[in-house]
Amino acid sequence: MNEIQIESINHQNVKIEDFKTTFVVLNVENNSYRLNYIEKKEVFLKQKDDGILKYYSEHPLLINHNESTLEVYINSSPADISTFIYEIEHAINFIIKGWRSWKEYIEINSGIHLETFKQNIKDGNGKLLNAPISIVESIEKICIKHQVKIKVFGERRYARHKLIIINNQFMIAKDFQLHPK
Repeated sequence: MNEIQIESINHQNVKIEDFKTTFVVLNVENNSYRLNYIEKKEVFLKQKDDGILKYYSEHPLLINHNESTLEVYINSSPADISTFIYEIEHAINFIIKGWRSWKEYIEINSGIHLETFKQNIKDGNGKLLNAPISIVESIEKICIKHQVKIKVFGERRYARHKLIIINNQFMIAKDFQLHPK
């Protein structure tokens, strides 16, 4: 099978004909192609659909995979708790641009509830969140501004992954291989 460059179908109308755990079958201008995931990281495909294929190497959805996750603990309390929480929410939303919920980095990634997060801030003690490097760096700036001490655990590592979006469905992998079917 001859491999085709994915860029050749970027911004073209495609139809999802079929999808499995390791590949998706796309129809582009009445030609069928198999798109294999190389080291799949995250896939959100729910239906056979058609739309414009968009291919990215930089995108807010990629930070969870391109940056290692760091664990953050709070060691002191801010003077203005509600402003502190608002600024954390705003900082995360600025980075993820609406593609994920800011609460994901507290509740899903960290395994604590939002109320526990708020209580830990009030007490100035406990887990704050688990998040990619860029989010943690933004949180560190907020903590400096509010004179809040935190401790960050984890190794700062970067990787390169790619993203394909078709309407509201997406695929994230180390790479993709496109072949005629």
